[in-house]
Amino acid sequence: MYVCICNAVSESDVHSCVAAGASSTAQVKKACGWKPGCGSCTRRLTELVGRACAAPAQDLEAPAA
Repeated sequence: MYVCICNAVSESDVHSCVAAGASSTAQVKKACGWKPGCGSCTRRLTELVGRACAAPAQDLEAPAA
């Protein structure tokens, strides 16, 4: 699912940034090359980063297909 339509950033992209060491919304935005857009994603991104940082790494991995 997309977190940010303006920048085409998905939940998976956010999880990958956190797994690579990003621990804040600003760090995720920088890692994803986030450009200012409409701003409607900010709350969702903040919640997702918070949950991802709090979750053990194995919980972030996508289930096997």
